[in-house]
Amino acid sequence: MKLYKFLAVVVIAAGAAACGDLEVVNLNDPDRERAISTSTDVESLISGSFSSWWAANHYSRIPIAMSTMADAHSSSWGNFGMREMSSEPREGWNNDPSASYASQLLNHWRDTYKALSGVRDGILAIEGGVELGSGGADNARALAFGTLVQALGLSNLAKTFDQAFIIDEATSLDDPNALPQLAPYTEVYAAAIAKFDKAIGMASSSFTIPSSWVGDGGQWTNTRFAQIAHGYKAKLMIEVTRDEASRAAVNWGAVMTEVNAANTEDFITVYDDTNWAWDRLKVHAGANDVWARVDLQMLGPADQSGAFQAWSNLSNVEFRTPFPIDTDDARLTGGAYDVNGTYLRYLTGNRFRVERGTYHFSNYSDNRWYPVRLNNYVGTNGVLPVKELDFIMAEALFRTGNEQGAADIVNQYRVANGGLEPVTTAGDQSARCVPRDPFTGACTNLWEALKYDKRMEVWHYEAGTEFFDDRGWGDLVTNTTIHFPVPGAELDLLLMEIYSFGGPGAQGSAPDILSGAFDPETIRWKAAALRAYDEALQDEMKVGVVVH
Repeated sequence: MKLYKFLAVVVIAAGAAACGDLEVVNLNDPDRERAISTSTDVESLISGSFSSWWAANHYSRIPIAMSTMADAHSSSWGNFGMREMSSEPREGWNNDPSASYASQLLNHWRDTYKALSGVRDGILAIEGGVELGSGGADNARALAFGTLVQALGLSNLAKTFDQAFIIDEATSLDDPNALPQLAPYTEVYAAAIAKFDKAIGMASSSFTIPSSWVGDGGQWTNTRFAQIAHGYKAKLMIEVTRDEASRAAVNWGAVMTEVNAANTEDFITVYDDTNWAWDRLKVHAGANDVWARVDLQMLGPADQSGAFQAWSNLSNVEFRTPFPIDTDDARLTGGAYDVNGTYLRYLTGNRFRVERGTYHFSNYSDNRWYPVRLNNYVGTNGVLPVKELDFIMAEALFRTGNEQGAADIVNQYRVANGGLEPVTTAGDQSARCVPRDPFTGACTNLWEALKYDKRMEVWHYEAGTEFFDDRGWGDLVTNTTIHFPVPGAELDLLLMEIYSFGGPGAQGSAPDILSGAFDPETIRWKAAALRAYDEALQDEMKVGVVVH
């Protein structure tokens, strides 16, 4: 079966995975009606869009480098741009289309638009009269699900890029004189929020989302569907912020409303390294101790020996070497630095290259996702756990003046999972307090404890969480890229100048789009390139990536 798609600007010319091959068509003679005229085609197009959103976040994409940029995990290997984006002093993102890791950003962008494009065509088909189920009985669930995917896709763009195209069923792609224009991330954010609200409203109808649509983690009733939408909306509201001031200015009362309506059980997917719900962030940038280690910047505040302060106070990061952590936090160690904790395991030696900087080194690796790796990648991944929503609520309570309420939530996890002393509104002031100031070793306040415990609990559940949190908390290393430009390859197609962010003397706003039409040769080239991209993605899923 051939799926005919539209090629205009950034809309991806590739069918949903279930729909087979791509065929290039004349843009002046679109044939969407013939291409997706059956209910099976349309439902596959909409349901498969979720897997494209998943791929944008959990395959070999920019969120892996974003984790190292937030010092959540560390690696001196080049894969995924991990070393390039986390080495110190920080450098900006290399947005040249020929740069070594340009594909990490480009594929995040393209997978997201692949999801948005698929939903757009599916919704237009339903609006054009295609009925799903007997007499259109399944139209409501498809339209609601598609709207949620639109919200999730636009969320990707708003959180990650400085600007993007807002694509939905109302977008004209047939008239070359009325193509969509780039919008600032704030407008993309507003569009995502509107889609979340629309999806939540559509959940008033009774329907069931099949488990295969969402990674085989279980069916979603319309009630659970709405809860998931509320949870991701709450995440977007805080994660879109670019600095401390904008994070503090979030409408935290509205965030609490969303969290109170969000999922009360974890969203998980089933993982077997062959279905689409596999997750490289967890098992390659997490559980694979050759590829990555948990960063000492994240773990160090738990240390009681003073080693972290000595490490942090070195004026030259090149002199930093790994140190054992003395802590009572049972998530990190089992009572001694070389005894595995519940979330981490201790390893002697490092697999990284010394000449790339020993400050990347750490003797601690993931123990949470490691069993999945040991089990030949068969298992489940947590994606949006209830505990992340709890920590969002804790931050909302803290920022609205209810510090005791925030402390109560934090203590649910630090005491039960970490075996630590409970925090008060003054923080942890016990003799072996956790966390400690990285430079002075002094006990810290409730705010620092909240951040520390959230980092420990939600590490690598969802793509980008650590980066978005550190960005909004003001905790990124100086000169770290705070958001990304439109990928260089897309800028070339759009006849725009290459621009970027991050590093010393980083530039700010991007140049205006230049006028110019797309010629048929360019469009044919793009179609062929994206077909090759999809084929390469399938090969990647089968053979993995070599460390370098």
